[in-house]
Amino acid sequence: MQIRRIVTGHDGKGRSVFVADGAAPRASDFADIPGHGVAQLWATSSMPRLTAAPQDPTRLQGSLIPGVGGTSLLAVSFPPDSVMAAPLDPQRAFEQMAAALPGLFECFEAEHPGMHRTPTIDYGVLLEGELWLELDDGEQRLVRPGDVVIQNGTRHAWRNKSEQPAKAMFFMVGASNS
Repeated sequence: MQIRRIVTGHDGKGRSVFVADGAAPRASDFADIPGHGVAQLWATSSMPRLTAAPQDPTRLQGSLIPGVGGTSLLAVSFPPDSVMAAPLDPQRAFEQMAAALPGLFECFEAEHPGMHRTPTIDYGVLLEGELWLELDDGEQRLVRPGDVVIQNGTRHAWRNKSEQPAKAMFFMVGASNS
């Protein structure tokens, strides 16, 4: 999933400068699930610091799920459910997703495809296409471009019942359960 990412910082005199401008380095397209991709665009720890030339936290390849007070910004492309349910090579798709989605992959339920819960508050914005948000009891809501979903650590799944890919952005904030 190619997404241009522009990062700013400061020069030695404290003036604003462009630190990076190019494709997000932590991006994956899943060859065995055409149209499915993810890119982590940025992340912060629980105590983010402003630095002149920030180090790219996405290059650390750590968990996509932030710790308490930390953040993670993800872009996701969802293929139609019919494509998602029939990977070209299921074992290879499983291995690719496990490698590309550390922390997040482990949150998915094997017995309920797509269902997951993360210890985060998520701000989700649908950019293109349409998705259905499914909750515990099977209740669903249609989400269209420009709609915003606030996920409060709830168990859910994203369903693409259309024949077109959908693209969304998720800003996750690590939260505690207490």
